[in-house]
Amino acid sequence: MRLLKVGSRMTALRARLDEKFTLPARFKGTVVEKWANYWKGLLRDYSEVGLGVIKESYAKPKKSLAYGTGIVALYQMAKHNPDDLTFLTLMRNYTNRMITLPPAQQNPESAAYLIMLERAINQKKLRLLSLGFFTLMWVDLYDEDDCTYPAICEYTTVGYTNFYERIIDVGFWNEFWRLKWKMRNYDINYL
Repeated sequence: MRLLKVGSRMTALRARLDEKFTLPARFKGTVVEKWANYWKGLLRDYSEVGLGVIKESYAKPKKSLAYGTGIVALYQMAKHNPDDLTFLTLMRNYTNRMITLPPAQQNPESAAYLIMLERAINQKKLRLLSLGFFTLMWVDLYDEDDCTYPAICEYTTVGYTNFYERIIDVGFWNEFWRLKWKMRNYDINYL
């Protein structure tokens, strides 16, 4: 099998490198030799893992395809994870669309949601928590610059058990999905 030839080539290459690069006698038994042995062992371990992954991908192509697809999907999700600038841009775009309509033609639910977001931003209570693949947007109880006792006391802050109640939007793939859903019918024809 062609893959086994690659493995034997790697073994032969490793043996030739070990013969060519030897430490001088003065470094024997010192920290330098231990350091060199550590890096050689680390390189050997990772090369064996790499060869094992290649051999297993030939043996089980469907499993390796599933893993590869999963890794690429996670990478793309992390790459397209929205941040606060993305949220502000989306909100400004939706606000500009809403401003072009007279108040009688605006969907009251969309208008109320935008007003709630604007108030949270103006009061500096809106927080974004990026979790790598998606972002949670939530409203805090207090301003981020508030230094009063209730704002800094650990018993009056938002706890882990009731944190889910404060979440108002989820950002995923460069979109904040509740904002998009609330603004889908923002004009008079919202029924």
